[in-house]
Amino acid sequence: METESKDLFITELPVKTQEILKNMDYPVKRNEIIGRASRSGAIPDVMRELGMLPDRKYYSDEDVAEELHKIYMGIPA
Repeated sequence: METESKDLFITELPVKTQEILKNMDYPVKRNEIIGRASRSGAIPDVMRELGMLPDRKYYSDEDVAEELHKIYMGIPA
């Protein structure tokens, strides 16, 4: 069931964020995600949300989406 909820986290993200995350070669660190987003012309709102990610290694787009969900919901890391 956990996989289903992680898939839901992806669909909750803005389409541009979903596209950026789907095109990553995982694992990646936060700065690599931000760099890819910047090179792809991401809007400031997308850059801001990716900038809130904790500085760690992410293993999939679902992993990033889950972390963003925690940030949006105010759940402490």
